[in-house]
Order: sequence, then structure tokens, then C-alpha cells
Amino acid sequence: MRVLSLIAAAVIAFSPTSTARADESNKLTYLTFTKTIQLPGLMLSPGRYRFELADPVESRRVIKVANEDGTKQIGMLLTVPNTLRAPAKDSLVLFDETPAGEPDAVRAWVYPGESIGYEFIYPHDQAVAIAKRAHTSVLSRSGDKIERVNERGESSDVK
Repeated sequence: MRVLSLIAAAVIAFSPTSTARADESNKLTYLTFTKTIQLPGLMLSPGRYRFELADPVESRRVIKVANEDGTKQIGMLLTVPNTLRAPAKDSLVLFDETPAGEPDAVRAWVYPGESIGYEFIYPHDQAVAIAKRAHTSVLSRSGDKIERVNERGESSDVK
């Protein structure tokens, strides 16, 4: 049931546009958001953005977010693998549920045709705030340690 609500939230909150497939090694994808959303350490206003691997050769877990034409880098975001049951037909963005009026927090992004996506790692304080609002656990980084935090601020190791 939780997965369905995450996917439903994704469908409502963003509208994917054409996916650039000229070079699949960097996973370049254009995403259009129709409302403000949260990513680790930042907020994105409604608009069209580029999501891609920052360094497809050395590190396949860092996602670069930039404006539509790629002239302004907005963020370099750490991720861990997030596995789906079946490959995503199109670009897929999973959100944590948030109360009405609050910006949705992006949990993960999945490139079309793949079943392993990129789950974003939030700064500890932001992760706790999202967990409290969404009544769930959120991937967090505190120093060098990656963990999940719940709505009470308690942490557990990531497997």
C-alpha cells in the first residue's frame, strides 16, 4: 500500500518530459515539476531540471541536478541503490508523503528501463523533519555514517 501511495504522489507531483537517451551512461533525464519539491539540502521551484550521473565512470551514485539547459548546477546529491520489483517504463520519481501545503520530499529517482534507482541521502536535520511530517523513515547522513531516521529522530543502520 505504501508503494502505491508513493507512486501516486509521484504521478501527481511531477510530469516527466522527454528523456535524453543519446548517452545512457550518464542517465541524463529532464524532469518537470509542477510544484515546489525538496531534495537533500535544497528546494526546487516548479520548472524543468536536468538529473544525471555526476561522474558515470568513477562514481555511479552521485546525481547532478542542474537547470534545464545545464548552465547552472543546483546540487550534487549522494544516493544509495533503491530496488524496484520491476523495471520502470518511464522516468520515475518517488516521494515521501507530506501534509498538504508542504513541499514533497523526493525519496528516489529511477531511470527508464531500470529496476535499480537512486535513493537520496538527506542531511540529518532535514531527514528528521521529513520523517516527522511523513511518519516514515528517511535516509540520512550524519558525518560519515549513513542511516535511516524515524519521526522520533531515532536512527537505524542501512542494510
